[in-house]
Amino acid sequence: MIVIAVDFDGTIVKNKWPGIGKLRAFAKPILKWLYKRVILILYTCREGEMLGEAINALNKHQIKFDDYNQNYWKRIHEYGNDCRKVSADLYLDDRAFFPGWWAVPFVVLWMEWREKSAKRRSEVRQRERAV
Repeated sequence: MIVIAVDFDGTIVKNKWPGIGKLRAFAKPILKWLYKRVILILYTCREGEMLGEAINALNKHQIKFDDYNQNYWKRIHEYGNDCRKVSADLYLDDRAFFPGWWAVPFVVLWMEWREKSAKRRSEVRQRERAV
């Protein structure tokens, strides 16, 4: 299970804080692609009414997320706590290293390959120990 946390202002939309900017190039199709493959969490400084405005803007563009500004429930169960920072395998944020939406599928496909390879290696080791 891959969890990706995505910032809103400056990443999904152009930064027009406190307003809502226009969607950034390729954000919509790639977020829709991601939603089918991974757990997506909107991770933004927006709260309350302003978070609601961001969610409404995303809904207007048919962009879905699994959760908003909180940890994915399976991660809480897995780690036994609900820390303040959202637990994710990848953070997409304009304030961090973010080459652009075009690069995201390459990174996610690599992450999926790495996860499957680790699982296969673990299965092989278990079979070898059983022999």
